Amino acid sequence: MGSIPDIPAARIRWVDVFATRPLTGNPLAVVLCDVHPPERAMQALAAELGLSETVFAARGEQPSLRIFTPTTEIPMAGHPLVGSAWVLRAEGWTDGDAVLRAPGGDVTVAADADGASITPPAPRYGGEVDARALAAALGRVADGTAPIWNAGLSQVMLQVDDPQALAPDHSAVHALGARDGWDGVSAFRIAHAAPGEVVAEVRHFAAPIGIAEDPVTGSAAAALGAALAAAGHAHDGVLRLTVRQGHGMGRAGEVLVQAHTRDGVPVHLRVGGRVIPVMQGTLA
Repeated sequence: MGSIPDIPAARIRWVDVFATRPLTGNPLAVVLCDVHPPERAMQALAAELGLSETVFAARGEQPSLRIFTPTTEIPMAGHPLVGSAWVLRAEGWTDGDAVLRAPGGDVTVAADADGASITPPAPRYGGEVDARALAAALGRVADGTAPIWNAGLSQVMLQVDDPQALAPDHSAVHALGARDGWDGVSAFRIAHAAPGEVVAEVRHFAAPIGIAEDPVTGSAAAALGAALAAAGHAHDGVLRLTVRQGHGMGRAGEVLVQAHTRDGVPVHLRVGGRVIPVMQGTLA
């Protein structure tokens, strides 16, 4: 039996992130390395595993992460960082509170036995896109525009009447994202709203980065928190958002988001949830 080309023997941890119970939420593989393998080898293994993201963590005083979808490397994403924070604490690489180095920048994380949270990059508003074209790509009808927000990745926030009724054309979503420069779209419905508190039901489509539909999406939940806070849902400068996602895929998950505003503008986010271990092993 030969070894995997260009990847030295390494351990791998598989966890469910933002899970509500075992085998829900968004699965994540974390490959634990002394140093990062060559990029082509990491991409090949991510494609082989077939998860929405695979993380390669290199040990060091400040652990360094590389994040791959089945088709491309991405600078940052919520569920890989939350899951990695939990795994690295469980492995003894950190004591729970740490700063992890990702291609998109350093990220402050906190983890305990039950889950983890991260502080993503400060949210950035990225303009508006045509909601009609985007809704049509998802099999619905809409008017006006939809905002782009970035909390690590550029995501469109499209409000719809029923996310479960969508019939996405992933090729059309890919074409719109490539044309307009965004990575994914969150189609959301506000299920409950009170001053400073919102519960939203979400489906997320990210064909531009090789993910047709993501089970539960941390970076997009953070972007939705920023969008809703900017739209006036914060109270006394804080919005607490619960994102429910993945139910239609049999992967029901929850993301907890805190968005802090200054003069009505979102300036700080915190994203977290439960992490459940599934399995671990050694790469050949």
